[in-house]
Parts: sequence; structure tokens; C-alpha cells
Amino acid sequence: MGVQRVLVSAPAKVNLALRVGGPRPDGFHPLDTVFVALDIFDDVEVTAADELTCEITGLGEDLPTDETNLAMRAARALHARQRSEGPSGAHISITKRIPVAGGMAGGSADAAATLVALNKLWDLGLSDHQLSHIGADLGSDVPFALKGGIAHGQGRGEHLDEVPVLALHGWALITRSDGLSTPAVFREFDRLNPDAGEPASTADLREALSRGTLDDVAALAVNDLEPAAASLKPELGAMLSELRAGGLHALLSGSGPTIAVLAEPAQLPGLAADLAARYPACSVLTAYGPAAGAHVREAE
Repeated sequence: MGVQRVLVSAPAKVNLALRVGGPRPDGFHPLDTVFVALDIFDDVEVTAADELTCEITGLGEDLPTDETNLAMRAARALHARQRSEGPSGAHISITKRIPVAGGMAGGSADAAATLVALNKLWDLGLSDHQLSHIGADLGSDVPFALKGGIAHGQGRGEHLDEVPVLALHGWALITRSDGLSTPAVFREFDRLNPDAGEPASTADLREALSRGTLDDVAALAVNDLEPAAASLKPELGAMLSELRAGGLHALLSGSGPTIAVLAEPAQLPGLAADLAARYPACSVLTAYGPAAGAHVREAE
């Protein structure tokens, strides 16, 4: 008898830079982005079963577990890769710690973890490159959730190159209970930037990551979706302005609404406590990066 149970963890992410271009003919926006994987992990446990089913506990226990769930779509896509040969059943149990609809790619992490877990459970033997190719069709952030670390993303974010980094970074993450729709933020971006061309380059930031200090890195951090997200939720713009006025390195995470504050690791506990006291209606998480991509923790 082969493997009957596999447990995989996959990381949250922030974008140290997210430069966005105007929409392509296929509707997708070209990106030039720098991803950082954080040590907040969703766990995906798969067990052998005749049917494909899914359950969620933790932060996303009220999320759908039908075919609209990205982990279920990942399982279907992996099975289709076999041309409908081989096993197709499994029970997928997701434990969510990554904030939902917070711009931290929790759904993509779940899809990445599912691909890695079922590749092992079903004994498919697919390479990392093959899994990444499947993941890119599921969502722009899935290949990075597989890879982890710090990476430069282009295209829709799926073309990745590793970025060397000098040091561990600390992050205080200010999360909200009311999420933002990524498609809605991109639509607002298009409205605000009707003449957007190709995305700006992140080359200076990547150079700073490999050679500079945290202040050098923070000075080059930028998110082109921030004005669009602030247009939809003006309180986000007010919070970002207030944090920056206080000397903090704050930026929007992805399409929001999570605000990520970059800090030296030693300063993170005190910073998080201060932020929690300042914004009692929000939750404040701490994380460190870069962290590992989707990886098997147990298999039996």
C-alpha cells in the first residue's frame, strides 16, 4: 500500500513591489513584482478516499468547499493532467491561518499545497516545474506559493526568478474583517489609469534587497494598486498616510486591504503591540520573511 496521508504547508505572501501595467487583450494585467513569502502558513492535509471532498477549519471555515474553491480546482486540474487516468479521489482538509481576502494569497497557498500533497498521495511524480505550470493556470500567485523565498515575478506574476537577500525581514500585518475584491481593485485601477502602459521596473528594489539596508529596501517599496484600493476604501489611504507620517514603512499588501509594515525583526514585537493598541478594530499579526514555499511536512 502506498502513501495514504500527506500534510503540506504553504506560505502567505506580501509584495514588496507591485508595479502594474494596462490590461492586455486577454484581460490580464502585466506585472513587475517582488514577492516575499512569510512564515504564516496554511496547512493542507490530504487522505486517500474514493471521492474528492474538502473541508476548511480556522480563519476560512465559512468559505465554500465546492468546485469554486481553489484547492478543489487544483485537484481537478492535477487529475486532468493525467488525462483522466489514475486516482482522482481524496479528502482535502485545509487549516487556514492566512487572512481571507486580505491580499496575502491565502487561496493560492491552498492551491499550491494541494498540488504538492496530491502529487505525492497519487504518486504522480510531477516535477516542480510541471506543478508550477499547472498552478499558473489557477492563479497568478500559485507558482510563487510553490516556490517561496523572495522572487521577481513578471507576466501575470507567474514567471519567477529568485532574488538574493541579505537579511531576514519582520512584518506587522494590520488585517481587517472586511475584505476587498481583487477584480474590483483592478477595475478601479483601470478607471484611474486609462492610459497605463507597461509596468515600471523593480530593478532598483531587487538591487537593494541583495546589497542594501532595510531602509534602502523600504524606500523603494511601492504598490500601484494602492490608489485604487484607497479609492474603494478611503480609510485605507488614511491609515497608510498616518503610519508613514509616524516614520513607519507601510504599504498595501497585494490588492488589500491588509497593510504590511516592514521592520527590523528585533523591533517587531513592540511595533505589533503599538499597532494593536492604535487600531483596536483591526487585528495585527507578526511574520518573518523570506519563508519556505509549499513543502511536505508529513507523509505516511
